[in-house]
Amino acid sequence: MASSVISPDGSKVDLEEFLESQEEKSLLRFITCGSVDDGKSTLSGRLLYDSKQIFDDQLAALETDSKQVGTQGADIDFALLVDGLSAEREQGITIDVAYRYFATEARKYIVADTPGHEQYTR
Repeated sequence: MASSVISPDGSKVDLEEFLESQEEKSLLRFITCGSVDDGKSTLSGRLLYDSKQIFDDQLAALETDSKQVGTQGADIDFALLVDGLSAEREQGITIDVAYRYFATEARKYIVADTPGHEQYTR
């Protein structure tokens, strides 16, 4: 019995075919760099959101977390998608590098979200 998965467009596809299609995609690795409060984590989170890589339950949790510890007022704080440590959320800063993986129809991506504070860089 062949296994199937739900593709990003919502259609049901054969697991083997899906994995083969993912292997054929090129991989782009990139890192966010900048000073404190330049929006590195927000950019990373926004890329995940705009590429539709966030599940409904993650979005609901993000909305709740944004109200509790977010720094964007009534808006969604996309930085919370990559700043997962409790100390990062409490202080509103990135302390450790966070890697996130996502894919589009054309390519796979690995983004490394980095701290902006000099004391947290290595």
